[in-house]
Amino acid sequence: MTAPSRYSFVSLASTMAAFCLFAQSLLVGESLVSYEMATPAGLERSWFGQVQLDVTRHRVENWLLYKDNLLALTTGGALHSFNAETGETLWVTQVGPLDMLALGPAANDNYVALVSGANLYVVDRSTGKLLWSRMLGSAPAAAPALSDEYAYVSFFNGRIEGYKLDEPKANPWYSQSIGRIFHSPTASGQVVTWPTQRGFLYVGNANRPRVLYRIETTSPATAPPTEADPFLYVTSADGNIYAFDELSGKERWRYAMGYVGTSRPAVVGDRLYATSSEPMLHAMNSQTGEPLWTVPNITQFVAQGGKHVYGLDDRGRLVIVDFETGKYIDTLPGANYRAVFNEQSDRVFLVNSRGLVQAFHEIGANEPTMYRQLAKEEGEPAAETAPAVEQVPVAPTQPLDEEPADEATPFQEDSSGDENPFDFEG
Repeated sequence: MTAPSRYSFVSLASTMAAFCLFAQSLLVGESLVSYEMATPAGLERSWFGQVQLDVTRHRVENWLLYKDNLLALTTGGALHSFNAETGETLWVTQVGPLDMLALGPAANDNYVALVSGANLYVVDRSTGKLLWSRMLGSAPAAAPALSDEYAYVSFFNGRIEGYKLDEPKANPWYSQSIGRIFHSPTASGQVVTWPTQRGFLYVGNANRPRVLYRIETTSPATAPPTEADPFLYVTSADGNIYAFDELSGKERWRYAMGYVGTSRPAVVGDRLYATSSEPMLHAMNSQTGEPLWTVPNITQFVAQGGKHVYGLDDRGRLVIVDFETGKYIDTLPGANYRAVFNEQSDRVFLVNSRGLVQAFHEIGANEPTMYRQLAKEEGEPAAETAPAVEQVPVAPTQPLDEEPADEATPFQEDSSGDENPFDFEG
């Protein structure tokens, strides 16, 4: 029997690659939103693109919008970077072992990071070049978070570690929290935050790692917090959204949704949007918590345009409501859409697990409207009102479920008149 030649293997590989491209083209043709579908809904498509992946083996796991960059991470550990306004593919790179489950991505102005297996990987955001990787202390709980200078990784055992981005061989900063961690940290502006299942919300300095304070509650957060200067917004299992002063931890207001929050809040200008398990989309004033309107059957906030607000319903349909009143306007034909969470601009990004992405804007809105300034000036948080706390990390062998000294009620105010009513822990 004659052994197959090297050329026959090359021919087979080429045939399989051509088949995958053909399969992708068929899927794209079946999934594109047509002009006739988009125009009555007041939308026009600015571009569409396709993530480079083998659709017979992999799917797109996560999407992230960061400024002018739209990032897709596949189940095979491949990162695909698009220009968010033009759809141009900027780079594609394989990060970590092929077919190893990857968590992420996270991004800042210079870097993109993810975890795969028990390793942290950091790539250059402009080129996709792998800059460095290193083994973590344990299996990570969720995707990492990036501040300007550090990559933060959380672990199920309640530990959080911070890695200096420009000194990958330096020993990491770490802290042991009370309770297990199931969510990603949130690094935004000058603070990094992480909640635990025991009802603690830890707040630290993002670029000079140390714990500033912790908020002690008996109701755990149901999603990572959202930061928008000067507040931290937290959805809690008790059905409330809380706004805390990010420098002191003092509660400023709370809004009762009545049902458990299902995702982290979106802050767009002076608006805050949140979804609950009812399901319901809630819109409120981000500074005061004053309710503006609610829309039933919305399970995910998508984006805010100049005239309309967009969300996905429980059938995966794009629902369009009036910005001012929340009144129902229209539903884009088709179902089972996925969408990129976008609190940064007025663009709507519809995606699917096979890597198709379509970018839309309201008719006539050819130039994007940017709502959030993600990066702040470097340095210490200005005018800290929370007492400075010297960070003394707990030894890794200390029991994780240590009971706090005093039983706390959710977000209890202290009548002593101190500026910060919450407990502090180093």
